[in-house]
Amino acid sequence: MNINLEDFNFSNKKFWIGFIALSFPTALDEETDMSLSEIIEKNSLGDIEWWDYFTGYYDGILEESDGYIDNPKTLTYNLTSTQILKIEFHPCDIVYYINNNQIGCTGGEYNIFIFPLADLFKYTENNIDDHIFLLLLPLTIIHKQDVNYAKKKISNILSSFFDTSICNQLTNSIIYGLMEE
Repeated sequence: MNINLEDFNFSNKKFWIGFIALSFPTALDEETDMSLSEIIEKNSLGDIEWWDYFTGYYDGILEESDGYIDNPKTLTYNLTSTQILKIEFHPCDIVYYINNNQIGCTGGEYNIFIFPLADLFKYTENNIDDHIFLLLLPLTIIHKQDVNYAKKKISNILSSFFDTSICNQLTNSIIYGLMEE
């Protein structure tokens, strides 16, 4: 099912809970040694069942098809005048394409660290509501000099979906996972 950015309900908190929980494979809270999905589960931030329904997850999908389905929900967006972004939401992976060439994925054999934060800002400078920023964030590399700005930006976006008491932990975990080594 193809979804246009204009037609998608990005105010749906359940979408963002599932997306944040499963899109940052290297994110980790250093203090508690918990992943984002563990943080979300521990703090009862949301129910992943909606995400399972959205992606078509069912018990046994890993054994049957490595977590991929034939017709995933797919978001398309004109990233630039010459680049069309396509994001496929599979039960066990999110796969990113530009002009039908796969550029990254967040599943078990993830391929992230595609572009620096500065490039993400170039892609999203005209997108006032920050949805594309958050959707592309899993593919970003954050350099040490960008950490403070990244923290502020990510925390600000997450605060529209999550209680501010947990935003700092989620933000720090995401940044930890996207930091340049």
